[in-house]
Amino acid sequence: HQEVSLETNGSNVVVKCGTAKFSLLTMPLEEYPSLPDVGGITGTVDGEAFGEAVAQVTPAASKDDVTPVITGVQLVVDDNTLSMMATDRYRVAIRHLPWVGDSADALSALVPARTLSEVGKTFSSAEKVTITISTGGDRELVAFTAENKTVTTLLIKGSFPPVQRLFPENIDNYSVVNTNDLIDATRRVGLVVDREAPLRFTFSGDGVALEALGSDQAQASESIDGHIVGNDCVVSLKPQFLIDGLTQTHSEFARIAFTPTDNPSKPGPVLITAQRSADDDDASYRYLLQPNLLMR
Repeated sequence: HQEVSLETNGSNVVVKCGTAKFSLLTMPLEEYPSLPDVGGITGTVDGEAFGEAVAQVTPAASKDDVTPVITGVQLVVDDNTLSMMATDRYRVAIRHLPWVGDSADALSALVPARTLSEVGKTFSSAEKVTITISTGGDRELVAFTAENKTVTTLLIKGSFPPVQRLFPENIDNYSVVNTNDLIDATRRVGLVVDREAPLRFTFSGDGVALEALGSDQAQASESIDGHIVGNDCVVSLKPQFLIDGLTQTHSEFARIAFTPTDNPSKPGPVLITAQRSADDDDASYRYLLQPNLLMR
């Protein structure tokens, strides 16, 4: 390693390192935009929990810029809770974590998912992350601060869809599976179908049976252990969407709950949560996935 020197020379900056030398033109300092001073509702969250929450919800945000409002993650501050939620119309991810600071009547901020994802990675090792949300003015902003770093971003304008009402209050019909077993089986069986093609999952007292009807030349099936409460259920799910939800439970076991429906060919949404103990699931992270139509 060699020392790097920087020197100003009129309107240029000269950079030297060993035998290398660069002369770079500078820009007028007065043209550099001033950093905004964000004031508004302020609170703190645990840095590790913040980073984990961001990683859990951002995969569900839409990648299609045609509808900007769902390319963001909705932050909602309500009493002592910060909720993060994202959707791409086919799935919804939501995570709740404790908020310490100013309280508000369900104050919300729609943050670009790509920006929030980078912020989550940057601040995940911080002890505390301070979040300041400024809405109602000409420029609606959110600022994230930890240690000596601050990231400020404009909020997305528009109304985020009311996804919270999609989550059922209670579901009595569910299966409990080993998370990694189902992830690994889904990856193996999904090898014979296109990325967007769904797999057929049969949840019963015998466990979980996976089937891929890719083509006449390539088909696959596999079974894993599982426990079911209530009726057997058959659903058709996209492999990557299912894996995204299972991976982010961060739990050895996952609960997959089945919303009741009157149409057996059109199952209701599947709710994925972490199963922390024999009787209780952890609802701090919830992932709602809409199945595909079942092909008989």
